[in-house]
Amino acid sequence: MITKALNSAKKPNTQWAHKKPFQEQPQKDVHRILTPFFHLLLQVAIKGASRTLYSTLENRAYWGSVTILLPNNWPDTCAPNSNGVVSSQGETPDFTIGPSHPVHGDSMWTQQSRGCGQSGDFVYISHRALLDPKDLSKTMVAEWAKYRYGVFDEMGYSRDPVYPMCYMGDQSGIDFTTGCSDRPISVVDGVCEDRPVAKNKLVHPEAKASIMFSSNSPNINRFCNATTHNRFAPTKQNAFCNRRSVMEVIKTHYDFTNAALEIAVANTTPVIMYKRDTLTRYVLVVEDTKDMLMRESWSYLRLAIRKWAVHDLPGNTEVGLVAVNETSSHKLHGLSPLHSSGARDLVASNIPYTPGDSRSPACLACGIREAIQMLDERTRTSGPGSSVIVLIAPGTRNYAPEITKEILRSVDLKIRIATVTYPGMYRERSLDWIAQKTNGAAFTVTEARQNMASSYISTYFKLTNVLYSITEMYYQGSRSDLPMEIHRRELIDDGTSSTTASVTGSFVLEEGLGEPARFTILTHDIEDPLIRGITLTSPSQKVYSTRSDAMLSLRLMSIPANINETGTWTYTIERFQGSPQPHYVQVMATPWSSRVPVVRARAWTSASINPLIIYTEVKRGDYPVLGARVEVTVTRPGSNNTASHREKFELIDTGSGDPDLMRGDGIYSRYFSPETGGPGVYTFEITVTDNGNTAYSWQHDDVATLAAELPLRLESNCCGSQMPTPSVESLSPFQRILPPITKTITSESLATSRNVGKVGDLRVELLPADLKARLSWTSPDMGGNSVARYELKYANTVGEITDNFESSQTWSHGTPFPLAPGSETSFTLDLTRDPSLLDQTLFIAIRGFKDLSGDAVPGPVSNWVRVLIPAPPPPPPPPSTFPSAPYDTVYSSDHESVIPKIARELDFSIEYLLPIVGGILLVTLLISLYCYFCVLRRRKPEKTKPMKNQEKHMNVSVVPSTPQNTANPVTISSPIMNQSLRNDLDSRTLPPQFEPQYIEDDKKRYSMAHYPEERHHIPHQQNNGLSVISGNGTLVRGRTLSPYQSWTASQLLHEHERRVSPYGQIGDEYPHHDQYPPPVPPLPAFNHPDSIYGTHQQSTVPPPSQYTNNYARNNSGNLMLFNPSLQGSLSSVSSGDKKKRNVTMV
Repeated sequence: MITKALNSAKKPNTQWAHKKPFQEQPQKDVHRILTPFFHLLLQVAIKGASRTLYSTLENRAYWGSVTILLPNNWPDTCAPNSNGVVSSQGETPDFTIGPSHPVHGDSMWTQQSRGCGQSGDFVYISHRALLDPKDLSKTMVAEWAKYRYGVFDEMGYSRDPVYPMCYMGDQSGIDFTTGCSDRPISVVDGVCEDRPVAKNKLVHPEAKASIMFSSNSPNINRFCNATTHNRFAPTKQNAFCNRRSVMEVIKTHYDFTNAALEIAVANTTPVIMYKRDTLTRYVLVVEDTKDMLMRESWSYLRLAIRKWAVHDLPGNTEVGLVAVNETSSHKLHGLSPLHSSGARDLVASNIPYTPGDSRSPACLACGIREAIQMLDERTRTSGPGSSVIVLIAPGTRNYAPEITKEILRSVDLKIRIATVTYPGMYRERSLDWIAQKTNGAAFTVTEARQNMASSYISTYFKLTNVLYSITEMYYQGSRSDLPMEIHRRELIDDGTSSTTASVTGSFVLEEGLGEPARFTILTHDIEDPLIRGITLTSPSQKVYSTRSDAMLSLRLMSIPANINETGTWTYTIERFQGSPQPHYVQVMATPWSSRVPVVRARAWTSASINPLIIYTEVKRGDYPVLGARVEVTVTRPGSNNTASHREKFELIDTGSGDPDLMRGDGIYSRYFSPETGGPGVYTFEITVTDNGNTAYSWQHDDVATLAAELPLRLESNCCGSQMPTPSVESLSPFQRILPPITKTITSESLATSRNVGKVGDLRVELLPADLKARLSWTSPDMGGNSVARYELKYANTVGEITDNFESSQTWSHGTPFPLAPGSETSFTLDLTRDPSLLDQTLFIAIRGFKDLSGDAVPGPVSNWVRVLIPAPPPPPPPPSTFPSAPYDTVYSSDHESVIPKIARELDFSIEYLLPIVGGILLVTLLISLYCYFCVLRRRKPEKTKPMKNQEKHMNVSVVPSTPQNTANPVTISSPIMNQSLRNDLDSRTLPPQFEPQYIEDDKKRYSMAHYPEERHHIPHQQNNGLSVISGNGTLVRGRTLSPYQSWTASQLLHEHERRVSPYGQIGDEYPHHDQYPPPVPPLPAFNHPDSIYGTHQQSTVPPPSQYTNNYARNNSGNLMLFNPSLQGSLSSVSSGDKKKRNVTMV
């Protein structure tokens, strides 16, 4: 321990503890390795560290003395001066020397579980590092600063999302190395890609700071101060210490509160002492007043002290007893070793059967003074030892200056005071404050009332556990020497009406645990324990059912079983129903040796009260246990004015930074807010389990093999926000119930509170393709409450988002969803909601609120992250038809060939360019020829196919209608044999939708028809008339329709029969000459004005005298007769040997 100040009279010393570096190596080899050269190197490192510390702390402090604690299994010859090894006085090691670490290797490291300005847990040094001739003084000073003053590293860590090796500044986009120095830090190739780079390569040759960044650089000998500190670098120092420099934090420590600014010291070499743990001396100071008697509370105290002295305390212990009343103290039993059962019995037998009659507060200062005198006298006569005063009383007055005086004296004599407030806090103040001032343990056991005369047996059970916890804390020896609790269960009446009830349970004896072991059942009534039978079954199905009453006087029933078989043990207890008192099952087992790793846990709390931080460390050997369930049960007994309070919650190991500093280090923590329960005495009972067989830990390899095979690693880049996990192994089911922790909460402590709930692990993942950024973090612990809402803001500079968060821009497009503390939370920033933020460098931070009210106090601002999402590129412009290069660049010379010039400008070789140019010319020629022939074809008139004869027949079918027009007769159904008539037909005035077509085939006839809008039927007056079809024509979308598209089916069939019928005279078959065939559509040129088909426009209609119930002959001489039975169509009958055709055949 470092001196408080150079001008202080007393100089606390630094404690060092050795661990056996080679677990499987013979003892004589260990001695040969460690002595004497090892201790010589250790002394050199200590002296150099003290000198460096003096200069680094601006000549204000150094190490006055250093104590090295030797393991108990090492002989005195391990020390350079064997005559100088003395018994320790209960010093707690600051530095621990042991084998190489699986993660840190051989580099020196400090375990830090508390926040800024609070001391660490220990400093660990590999024994191989001390054997190396490299100077470790500056590294030792850096780790000491973390341990003593609560400062943190000023560096980045490889592949760490919260504390990266490099970061980008504001708008420059330049990478900066994470660190702190009084000169610029270099950015070496590979450092930003998380490649292993030595820190001394990044430091400027003339730099003096900082040791917390690079302690191995030759010229570095300073911490960063307010001037040289980089407030914006993503370091642990900035994250945990509110961006204060290392020196600013160190100067607030009480070591420098009353020290001189600077003092000159010539010799900074500390005094080195060698000690070993030998024994512990206890003096019990018990208040002897009526307030100690609450129903069975005094008898429970006597039984608990008897059990503690007779069965629990180890042999290297001395115990004395002091009783104190309202005026004085009385020594009941002097300090004596517990070497025999008789000596143990004397301790318990000297406690009075009943307390005194006075109701006045006892003179606790008198009892403490008596105990100090007993311990000091024993030290002078028998040598030093670990001295502990155990004070048991129901409290003290608020103002107790006489007690304060004795506390200062005990601190000077290195005497610690452990307090037990029992049977309740019946004074103005509990005893906790006395323990805190002497670095002792504080407990509170409140008597639980059953009725007017009896107390619940749980009071006795808690009191025995508290005394055994004191034994474990102050035992001078290996922890493996003491049994540890591996199972506990409370049995209560379930209210059934049956006489007996069988209770079955089980526990797991883990590997490495065994004898001495004990299976006990605590009962209230020793005459009638209300238990019918007990059966214990081993994993190999061996049954133990014999009971033992050897400890029944202590209200304990036991089974004399050999509990050393690893695996699951089961038990069955037959209880009589109706018992008003519970039974308690407890199993104790002892580790095989100190070499075998077993699961252990310890708990502690923060110095601050509102809110209170609860810590629990769970480790298997020296390695963390991950995935365990750490459950805290909080109780506050009720009083006359307040009701009792009880709640449960779980501790978490998330590494969010507030309060848990690192994920995966085996330290679980949470805030507790006493505002809900109000003032009172709170008890925290912590249970650690394997969480349903999901807990795991690192594999424990052979340390000797590991140390021999791995190379020496003195510089490690561990650990940032998370402890790396090497190979792991699952753990057997386990249960650890820790000693209860008590805290007294007053109204004054509730009036002041700290602002907590910082998001310390904000991370970002850029999604430029989606124009988004995904933020992720661990949901904060808002002082024991869940976060109610978030506030997310952004700015364009780091300084603005960190120093002016209130005035920064708020993200208004959605807010994150609040989750329970420790939950992984994410939120996506969609920059398409605000496109103006694209292509901008944004620095984003977040903070939480513990309620939804508008005036809620916000939590601290989180760490910042940098976001830069580029805007999407504009659409590409249309391809240009002109060459991008000027013409004169390609064709700059008339005397130079074009192709070589193009090849040179476009960087093409001539053998590739010639085929390309030839192909382009060939394609151009083919396209030109194709276009030429297309134009030529359009200009050439359309050729008609030559006729078979000189003149083609064109048959025009008309129907006799009226006899008016007889001029220019035209023979019906006779061919038009001259071209003039054909041209005359084409030139006549026809409806525009009809275009005459000259059909090449002789069998086809030309006919045109049109459906008029209104069809007028004119009766046939005579059979020599003529009926025609006429109208304005048929047009569809401006196109003339053919007869096949405009005629009816009857008209088409009639026309067909007329053209192909082989018969001539058909009129004889129909005697009725007044029957006429249906009108046949003629050419529109022959329309008659009185015809049912429209207007007659042709003057050359054949005379009606040629139509007498028949048609004119066709070319073959046959006549076409009309058959009225066919209803408009004719029967096609073949002549001679020709076949006949009917309508369906057509």
